[in-house]
Formats: sequence, structure tokens, C-alpha cells
Amino acid sequence: MDCKVLKGTLKKNLMTRVRAYPVSFFTSNVLTGFYTSLGAWMMYHLLFKGKLAEDFVSLAHTADYMSYVIVGTLTYLFIVRTCLNVSRSLITELREGTLESLMLAPFKRGEYFIGNMLVQTVTTSLEISISVIIGFFFGLRLSHINIVSFLVTFVLALYAFFGVSMVLGCVMLYTRDTYISQNTLFAFLFLVCGITFPAEYLPSVLRMVSKLIPITDVTHLIRLSILNGSSIGSSLGTMIYIFILSSLYIWIGFKLMKKAEYIALERLQG
Repeated sequence: MDCKVLKGTLKKNLMTRVRAYPVSFFTSNVLTGFYTSLGAWMMYHLLFKGKLAEDFVSLAHTADYMSYVIVGTLTYLFIVRTCLNVSRSLITELREGTLESLMLAPFKRGEYFIGNMLVQTVTTSLEISISVIIGFFFGLRLSHINIVSFLVTFVLALYAFFGVSMVLGCVMLYTRDTYISQNTLFAFLFLVCGITFPAEYLPSVLRMVSKLIPITDVTHLIRLSILNGSSIGSSLGTMIYIFILSSLYIWIGFKLMKKAEYIALERLQG
């Protein structure tokens, strides 16, 4: 297995990042984390006087509200940056006029999208590391983190993000739109996936929907590994569920992607 497509995609995207790094995306990412942490800090200390309801502590599995919100926010930012850029890869090719030549080349979809995902993971990790430093000033605590459990969960999270990005990419390529589809999805994910509050507070219908999105359980496991030091064994059942659900997303995404590519090329021909 020579992985020429993977290597080529990595080289191309890394060169693009070095020569034309999107500073606006970086600034937006850092500011989003800052303002969300600031808003949570003001609500917790000024509005709620540093007190939490017992049911919140029970559902969140922690009494550290600021760490709970900051970890959720950083996870969300990682979701947005990875899913957004991987899902936009083909529609970017379409807008730049290179989609036809890409389809004519020995194009391996798996290697192409994995290459995009790996590059985005590296750049986003660097951005999030700065947001983590900012989070410390608002009360983020990492004293109970289980490194092994976190690393395993992180790899599983990337798998889940990749699955969601594939489905989103199909929608973008079919509709030839990125703004409405991406912002609608990310706003919905922020609401139902337990980013700033436990998903159990949602109405029953939305709770059922949230369980069908792997990001919900991924966010929960990341919090458990960081804030509670939970082991892999205690979360194994949830990990298996996330893996199966994410695999389904990836399978659906690749199936729909071929049809979306055909429709996009057909429209190019008028």
C-alpha cells in the first residue's frame, strides 16, 4: 500500500497552511473559546453565586462547573474546525475549478479525506492548546486527568468527527452551499450534544436525537477522562457504541458522496 493519495494530500494541505494560514479562523476559534468561558464565569460567579443544583452535579458527574463548560467548549471548537474543513474539501475543489481533474486522477476518497483530517487535526490541536492556556485563567483544572483514557477517547473522537464531516460534506457538495448547512448543523450540535449542559435536560425527543449523534457521547467521555480520571474499562460500552455509530456515519457518507460528486459534475456540464 503506497498511500500516494494520502501523502499528496498531506503535502498539498501542509504547504497551503504554511504559505496561506487562515489567521481569521485562528482568531475566531480563540475568541469563541474566550467569550464562552467568560460568559460561563460571569453566570456562575455573578448570577448563580458559585452554587450548583444537586441534579446538575449528578448528571454532570462533577461539581466543577467552569472545567465542565471549558472542556465542552474546547471539544466543540475541535468539532467545528475538523468537521468544517474536512467536509468543505470537495466543495473547495469545486469552487477552485479542480474537481473535474481530481475525479479524473487516481482519486482514492479514503486517503484523500484522511489526509485532510490529519492536517486539520494538527493545526486545530495547536489552536486549542492556546485556548487551554486561556481556560486556566477561568478555572480550568486538569489535576484528575487520566492520560491513557483521554488519548484513547481522543482517537475515537477523531473517528466520530470524521464520520460526521463525511455526511456534512455530502450535504455541502449537493447543495453547493457551505454557510447555511454548516452553521445550522453546528448550532444544532451546540444545543443537543451536551456542550455546556447535560443533554438530560433536553426534552425527550431531542435526547433521543442526541444519542444518535456520536458527538454527544464523545463529549461525555472526554469530560470523564479529564475531570474524573475515568478508566477505559468503565467507559468501554460507550466507546463501542460510539465506534459502531461513527462507522455507520462513515459508511453512509462514502455512499452518498459518490452520488453527490456525480450530481456536482453533472451541474458543471449544465
